[in-house]
Formats: sequence, C-alpha cells, structure tokens
Amino acid sequence: MDYAGWNSALAEHFFAIREAATPVYLSVDDALLADLLTSRTKVPVALPAAAGDFQAAIRSVVFGRDPFEGIASRARQWRRNGAVGTPPFIALLASTVLAAARMNRPGSTAVGRFSYYGPLRELLGLHEGSGMPDGYDVIVPTLWGHLNWWLTEHEGGRRGLPSAIPHPTQVNIGWSLSQAVLVGADRVQVGLFLSAIGAQPGDSVPETELLARFQEWVRLNRPSPRIQRALASAELRPILASILQQELTHFDGLPRDAAGLPCVPLSLTTDAGGFPYGIAARIPSHLRLESLNLNDEVIRVPSGTEWLPLASRDQKLTLGSALELVADAVTLTLPARNLYVLQANDLVGKWTSVNTAEIGVPHRVLVKNSIATQAEAVMLACGSEAVRRPRRVQVPSGWTLFSGYTPTRSVRVSGVVGPLAPLHQQLARLSGGLRIDGGRQTFLLGYAPDLVLPAPPDSHPPTVTVNGTLLPPVSSAGTDTITIPLADLVRTAGEHQIEVGNRKLTFTLVERYRESVALPLLALAPRSDKLATIPSKIQNTASPSVRAPWLPPGHLSGSCFGSYQRDPLPSMSLLRLGGSIYALGEKRLAAQLVPEAPAWITTMDHVPHAIDMEPLLDALPFQALWLLQVTSSRNARVRRAPVVQPGTHGAPSGSWRVLSQGDWRRLTSGKVAITAGATAQDWTDYTAGT
Repeated sequence: MDYAGWNSALAEHFFAIREAATPVYLSVDDALLADLLTSRTKVPVALPAAAGDFQAAIRSVVFGRDPFEGIASRARQWRRNGAVGTPPFIALLASTVLAAARMNRPGSTAVGRFSYYGPLRELLGLHEGSGMPDGYDVIVPTLWGHLNWWLTEHEGGRRGLPSAIPHPTQVNIGWSLSQAVLVGADRVQVGLFLSAIGAQPGDSVPETELLARFQEWVRLNRPSPRIQRALASAELRPILASILQQELTHFDGLPRDAAGLPCVPLSLTTDAGGFPYGIAARIPSHLRLESLNLNDEVIRVPSGTEWLPLASRDQKLTLGSALELVADAVTLTLPARNLYVLQANDLVGKWTSVNTAEIGVPHRVLVKNSIATQAEAVMLACGSEAVRRPRRVQVPSGWTLFSGYTPTRSVRVSGVVGPLAPLHQQLARLSGGLRIDGGRQTFLLGYAPDLVLPAPPDSHPPTVTVNGTLLPPVSSAGTDTITIPLADLVRTAGEHQIEVGNRKLTFTLVERYRESVALPLLALAPRSDKLATIPSKIQNTASPSVRAPWLPPGHLSGSCFGSYQRDPLPSMSLLRLGGSIYALGEKRLAAQLVPEAPAWITTMDHVPHAIDMEPLLDALPFQALWLLQVTSSRNARVRRAPVVQPGTHGAPSGSWRVLSQGDWRRLTSGKVAITAGATAQDWTDYTAGT
C-alpha cells in the first residue's frame, strides 16, 4: 500500500463518524498495521511484513535535508482549500506514535532506557545524524494542532474529540507519547475505573489524586500490561495522569470503547453464592436500548428496565476472568476479579456483584482462596460479626464463599480486598433517600439523600456548600467517612447543587402527592406478582386530608420497610396515560381530554404514570358521565366518570377540546369494552338517550 492508501486506512479506522463526541486516540502499533493491511488486501499479513510496508510508504514522503516539509506543504494547502477530504498527515503522525510504541521494546538497540528519536529515525530511514530530526520540533506539533482543529472545529466532534496533548517535561514528543500510552481497548478500562469511583459528568479531581486512585484500582482489576507499564514508568506516569484527567472531563457516566460506543457493565449473578452462575446487565436510565443482539439472538429490553438478566453460557463464563459481549451498538463488560462482593437484588431475584460493600446491607463474598484469610480480617475490621463459610453451597475449586457480611463501618484498606470496605475509593457521593425510579438523581420531597464523603487523610474536612451556602466544618469523629443528612438542609422542590471541593453534585426533589401523579399497580419484577405499597411510616406523616405520596416500587426494599403487599386499586379518577381520552356527557356532548404530566416527570426516562382526571373534568363546560379511552383503531373502553365537586380542584393539569355530535356518534357506535362497575345495559341506555 502506498502512502495515500495507509493515510486513508488509518483515517477510516480512527476517525469514523461515531455516536458520541468522545476522545479518540491515534494509537498505532505493529499489530494494528497488520490488521489494517489484511483488511485491505483480504490476505493474512504477518506483523513484520505489514510494518515493512508501512515503513516504505512513510519513507516515500519523509526524506532529505528537510524531511517533514513535503507533508507540511500538503497540510497547508489542504487547510487553505477548506480542509476537504482526509487530512494528508495522519499516516505521518501515526508513524511518530508507532516510534513511541516501540520504545523500550525487547531487543531494542536504541541508546538509553527512554529513547524516542532512535526508533523514530530507524522507522523514517533517517540514518544520518542522531537525536531530533530537523524540523520535527516545529512541523510535527503543528500537524497535531491541525488534527485537533479538524476534529473540533471542522468536524464538530462527530469523528471524535482530540486527545493528543503536549506535556511540560516532554515538550516536543509529548504529543505522540500521549497517543502511545493507551490503545483504544485501554479506554474501556479507564471508563470502568471512573464508574467504579462514582465519577459523574462535570467532576473535577486533581491529577495526582486521580492517578493514585487509578493505581489502586489497577491492583484490583488486572487491566492490560500496557497500563501497568505506564504506571511503572516515571516518564509516562505524568502523561497517563493527563490522559485520566482528559477522560474525566469528557466522561458522560458510561465507559466507551475505541469507537465511542457505550460499554454496559455486567454483574455476576447467583442464587446463593455458588453454582450455577449467570450474568445481568445494568442498563443506565439515560441509555435508550430497545434490544440487544447477542450471537444472532435478539433480546428485547423492556421500557424502563434497570436490570436485564442474560442467559449464561457456561463455556464463556469463567469465574475470575474478564467477559466481553458485543451486542450491536453496545459492549457488555464484566471485569476480571479475584473477589466478588454480592448483594441481594430484588429486581433480578438473585445475588448480584457490586463495586463495593454498603454499610448496613447483608452481603455474600466470593474470594480466591489465596486471599480468603485477608478478606475475613477486613470484614471483621468493618464491624461484621456474623461472617461464616456456608458448607452446603457449591463453589468453584480455588474459591471461598462467605455469608453474613454486614459492615457497620468503613476502614482504610487497599489492594484486592479493598471493595469489602464501604466507600472504597469512592468520591463524595449521594447515598440513600427515596429515589424516583428512572430519574437522574431525583428524590421524593422530604426524603433527600445523604451526602457521604471519605474523611481526608489529614483529618481536615473539605469545604462543602449546599446551594451556595458554606456549611460549618464537620468532623469525621475518628471514622473513615463523613455523612451529612441533606434532608435537614434542603426542604424545597426543585434542583439543588452540592459542592465538595472541586466536585459538584446535583439532585432534584419533586412533590410527593397523588394530586400530581400516581403510579398504580406497577409490578416490581417479571418473576414475581408482588407489588409495592407505601410504607406506613410515610403514610403517617401526612395529614388525613392529603392523599398518599407517590413512591417508586423499585426502591422500597423489604429489608427497610417489611414485606411487599398488593396495592389497592387506584381511584376511578386515575387513568393511565395512553391512547386518547374522551369525556362524554348528556345530549351527546363530548370533549377530548389532553392531560399533562407534571413538569418534573417529563424529564425522567421510561417512567409509567397515571394522571388525576378530576381537575380536567371540573373545568369542562358540561358534566361528564362517562370516560372513554381509545387505545387503538379497534380497542376502546369506557367507565363511569367520577362525581366531581365543582370549584375544588384549581387549575387543570392539561387541556380539553369540545367535539361535534358526529364525533360523539363515531366514539359510541364502535365496539367498546365496559369496565369498572358499569354494565352493558347502562352503556346501551346512555347511547340510546334514555
């Protein structure tokens, strides 16, 4: 392949149009060159042959006393002509990254432990002289600037965001080193790390702290050897820290692969902690997935699903090993582990693995035998006294299962057993409260979450502001965490902002009365017909004149509020939204009703709800006798309209439109199902005018 062919192949591979505007790395090594050449020629190509072909192509345009001027001239002309087509310098920049990837490789004859210009000159064929080639310090950084401009300004991020950055201690070669530290596959690992520490969009964490947290996470998760080498290199560690900071800046809450596609985390599932094991995907509320295509099997994702159990394939699921499943627009990822912390999950009906243990919650712990004694010591240090090893549960050879682990406090612990300590590695976060299912940090008014933050090593608590008001310093009182109950500080509906040092957290409180919204008969899980009810301790807080608050079933666990029981049928005035709704009155009067959900619920994802119709019925110019709901061209149903006391409901939540008598005939002449206490004769008498 000639230079133009390599330039085009590299551009198509790295800078294809992608789903999200996320950083993209021009990470080139010998294995990638072989893959690209094989895909172009349709013939398997060995690594040395691909490297030789690429090297010949680069040497055809980089030569002479001013080796980079030819490409620099093409770049200037390309930009003057409006940056039409593929940038002509991508293959050259890729060669500078390849030289960085070849540093310190086994068998290298380059002088010095951290030599860059030696591999670069060998690749470019610039054998005369040593050190930095002529023009490199001016032209190559300029070309990186052209690439960054093309991605951000010309393409608007649709082909990815630039990730090449200079570095204070590596002024000229820092651009290329920033691309060689991590390859595209490593980017998923960085996203999993950010998810594990509880990072949120907009977070700001100092580079030194971020790097220290990442090094601790690497000890647990065994990522690629490339990441481990970067952490062990004094020269590459500062560049890795800059990359982590850059990834945090663009983090949207989901790990992403090299193509910018989201990676959905998988959890290990088990009935009691032993065989058989399965997997379940936790679907983020803001990721709108309708289906997954796994091994040519289409799995439907029901609307509002938070946890999706997947059929386990024993030949692919090996305890302790990483698992990656490709499913069209997403990748499902289960990291390699030597320790799994399991929690009971009502939505899945099994125990599922979690990132860290939680205070006051029972856990089961599955751990490699080699660290079982260390794990047991940590569990005892975290205040759990009932830890035992169940004998009737079959676990894989080489593994130990613990049950009865309920931590009461957190301790400082690092390494593989770190996740046994609550809040291990976590940034300041929101915990508890009554969260609205499907909402992004949306909670019920009166039941705001707590702010939980790890106590700093120097025992000086960070500055905390709530809606701009600075809180007095809070002591950790000898513990490893600080908990601030926000319900005592925030008592109004709406959005609230918390700042802990550089970290910003936002949550929303919403009204809790059924006059606004209700959720009747929403099932908890497909495997159970149990339905959530409102806990009595919350009902008792409301006056008798106020209806029961709306509560999300997915967040009322039996361990907190007792057993589930069937919710009573909703009021006749509560209708599920769906289809078209009409009010029918005497003398063939009809009106179409257009109810509206409260503003706060429209911002939430996949939340089924019902609307109180009485305010709309009160606003009609006639008395409604029947409510008719058309759900499709062939299906309609009616029920008696509730008796409405005039003038007691205030402004209606929605609008209505009076229909003609012809519309009334059309609505009443079709096949209509009679529901909720009425009889077919009642409906016949009404349509006959008797």
